[in-house]
Amino acid sequence: MSRIVEDLDLIKTTLTDNRKQIASLKKQLARSKGASKDLKKLIERLNKKVEEHTQVITKLREELALKDVRIQELDQLVASLNTNVEDLQSNVSKKEEQLNSQDKQLNKVWYVFGTRKELKEQQIYTKKGLLEDGFNKSYFLEADSRNLNEISLYSKKAKLLTNHPASSYSLERVNNYLVLKINNPAKFWEISRYLVIEVN
Repeated sequence: MSRIVEDLDLIKTTLTDNRKQIASLKKQLARSKGASKDLKKLIERLNKKVEEHTQVITKLREELALKDVRIQELDQLVASLNTNVEDLQSNVSKKEEQLNSQDKQLNKVWYVFGTRKELKEQQIYTKKGLLEDGFNKSYFLEADSRNLNEISLYSKKAKLLTNHPASSYSLERVNNYLVLKINNPAKFWEISRYLVIEVN
């Protein structure tokens, strides 16, 4: 853009010089009585050409100024769009984090296993019933229901005290100890997000 402006300035300077030369020639012609009509016509034609070129340059300068303004507007628009894209990306990232956090919360489950005595000591199993107000939540292990497929119970006997559909799990013996296998996690956790297992 600056190169074009420099070129236009150079042309303008050249035209100004030409105008001065033509003016000088006119003065000389006026003093010279024997000047020919052809020479006068040539000077008039040159004068006319200089004027035409001056008008063209003026018009080009105006167009250039308009284009410069338009380029600035487009630059501002691009900068604004870039800012909008960054804001949108930031919002999407925040929303994804929020959704991941909500997803984790929705799939959180808690489980505990212990003897009846241990469960009573932690207020998990009382005379009033199971998981009544005031039970020790910190005694439970936290897990993601989608990843919890089995729990080793390290006991030969076990009984689920919380309600879970019988078809969604099985108690299997592995190396002489029971392992709770969760076959259908969605169904297993649909009644209760807490799992309490009594072992002997």
